[in-house]
Amino acid sequence: MEINENEIPNEWMISEIELNCNNRDKSQKLKKLPNLIWNLSNLQKLNCSYNHLNLLHDSIRSLSNLQELYCHNNQLKNLPDSIGNLSNLKSLCCCGNQLKTLPNSIENLIKLEFLSCSKNKLKKLPDSIGNLRNLQSLICDTNELKSLPESICSLSNLRWLYCYYNELKSLPNSIGNLRNLQKLDCYKNQLTKLPESIGSLSNLQWLNCTRNQLISLPESIGSLSNLTGLHCFDNKLTHLPESIGNLENLEQLYCDNNPITNIPKDLLNKHVNIVNEFKTYLNMKNKTGPKSI
Repeated sequence: MEINENEIPNEWMISEIELNCNNRDKSQKLKKLPNLIWNLSNLQKLNCSYNHLNLLHDSIRSLSNLQELYCHNNQLKNLPDSIGNLSNLKSLCCCGNQLKTLPNSIENLIKLEFLSCSKNKLKKLPDSIGNLRNLQSLICDTNELKSLPESICSLSNLRWLYCYYNELKSLPNSIGNLRNLQKLDCYKNQLTKLPESIGSLSNLQWLNCTRNQLISLPESIGSLSNLTGLHCFDNKLTHLPESIGNLENLEQLYCDNNPITNIPKDLLNKHVNIVNEFKTYLNMKNKTGPKSI
């Protein structure tokens, strides 16, 4: 794709640039960004996704008014440290690249609200990520993460945490500090237990811990008063905690493909539809007839 820099208007006229090459011929995809972009000091949005970029130039530091940066689905192997100079950035999407790390300078993005770094090769997130106090969405699925930094529990405004398709063996012990969290998806990891503090997530509405190695769920899960969906199928659960019957707003409970044989009494009394679905599952699992519940 060719860009005639002489045809680009004066910098004061430009607040957005769209160089998204999705669904275009490969010959039109950019291998590097035109140098003139780095002079556009009033630029607020830059979308250079679906190209063949293998680096973002260090000169990105000059885009001091940038609020949205979309560089997903390229061939980036790293992000420049100078990205930390983008103090007005609110949205950063760098998913679908070849990133192995995120720069520590990311801690300077104090206005960042949305961060998507999924579908890369990340083995860890920097501890400095805990300084992003305005972050509302952290999407880090489909990487090679073995743990999440404890500092993530300082993200007091976080609402969405998607960390599915990784290699997590545990969640941070202080995850209960994320009092504004509404959705937590840790599908298909290697979790053997959930921290007891998870019961402090008073605004949590949806929890997906399917396809892990969970043996039990913590009793504190019964304190999730706003929970409407709990997905925990394909684990090693032998029972459900009695406290699960306290979940007044629960609408979906998927616990198929676990060696569970009975249902807590309070759940029987309060959630007839959910219980009937579970009974059906047990009946199908045991051809000789339903289990006594």
